[in-house]
Amino acid sequence: MTEPTRRTQEETTANMEVRMSTQTKSSSRPWLVFIGCCVLSLVGFGLIVNTPGLYFTVLGETLNVSRTQIALASSIMAIAGAVTMLFAGKVMKMLDSRILISVCIAGVAALFLAQSFFNAVWQFYISFALMGILYVIPISLAPSVLLANWFESKLGMVMGIALGLSGIGGTIFNPIVSWFITNLGWQTSYRLTALILVICILPFSLLVFKFRPDEAKGEQAYGHIVSAAVADDAQAAGELPGIESKKAYRTPTFVLLVLVSVLLQIVAALVQHVSSHEIAHGLTLEQGALVVSGIMFGAAIGKATIGILLDYLKPELTIVIYSAIGLAGWGLMAVATTPTPAIAAGFMAGLGQGVVLVALPWVIRKSFGQRDYSEILSIVSMFGAVASAIAVTAHGAVFDATGSYVPSLVGNMALYVVAAACMVIGFRMRPFKEITKQAK
Repeated sequence: MTEPTRRTQEETTANMEVRMSTQTKSSSRPWLVFIGCCVLSLVGFGLIVNTPGLYFTVLGETLNVSRTQIALASSIMAIAGAVTMLFAGKVMKMLDSRILISVCIAGVAALFLAQSFFNAVWQFYISFALMGILYVIPISLAPSVLLANWFESKLGMVMGIALGLSGIGGTIFNPIVSWFITNLGWQTSYRLTALILVICILPFSLLVFKFRPDEAKGEQAYGHIVSAAVADDAQAAGELPGIESKKAYRTPTFVLLVLVSVLLQIVAALVQHVSSHEIAHGLTLEQGALVVSGIMFGAAIGKATIGILLDYLKPELTIVIYSAIGLAGWGLMAVATTPTPAIAAGFMAGLGQGVVLVALPWVIRKSFGQRDYSEILSIVSMFGAVASAIAVTAHGAVFDATGSYVPSLVGNMALYVVAAACMVIGFRMRPFKEITKQAK
């Protein structure tokens, strides 16, 4: 073997050793974080977000108020949550996640417990406003942020599975809480809800949910491999690799992803009107409820599968496929007049929700890196939450003006086309990709 050849091989080996030195050691911590996020979505989302409506009838009768008055509590919760999104990402980055998430979950549990003693509707308004402030970080942000910090390989898979369990949580806990209310009373149901939250989530939040790996202690994200240049730059800056939030907000990619969030949340807001649409098309209330169940089941499957495919297929192709499925689902719903195709349409529309619920957080992470991911995600989500709140009323106004939800359904198809184009273009223009190339 000639000397130049031997030297080249030695240099190659050295470079591989430098590169491999940045690869994560075998550790169970990322997978414990994943399991904790699954519990957070399954139990936390399932109880905090999906079950409040189950109390409306009994609370209205007990407090002698209208359904509109008691339902206003959920609107107050949504508004408070949207406002909290403005600063939740920055707060999550500044404070110890284990303490922050634990305090938020304990606070929500305490509010459920307190609600079991309420006897006036204004008390529920105050408690739901506080709950809107507290639930945003552990339920809306923490699963995506923690998984993005602890997984570099298989991020789509773990994010899809964990976020997909939120829909399963609603399917599981809706009948359970309904049974509590019917057989034990609404006061006891609130107390049991508080107990379940504390028992299931606090062990993970107190012991597992570190915001990010501590490299000083030898912790690394799962599948962590970076070039020496990237590692040195990140260590020198004392930050994770990625784009600073202030710079990210000025990029075309951020604007496009905000637009995606707004458009697809307008689409998702129509879910609350689906049962009414099916009744208007001649189906019964029970059949309309099955269509909504089809949407929820489809969303759970869609979130899990789109996450896996994002890891293994070309991301742009995955986004287009699921957008097309969602578009077809809403289109079929506009013309379906019998239960079977209507339920199939609901399932397809649910599958399409994986684009906004999983692909969007994934694309944000790939577009801007880890550095200020929690802040950027919270701002994008805030725009989507506001759009959703407005769209629920807007879809109702469309029905009042036209006597049909078909214009909204056709509009959803058009919104999917625009949103898919914006997401694909934004992903291809992602600024973090350019920095990574320059660093290598």
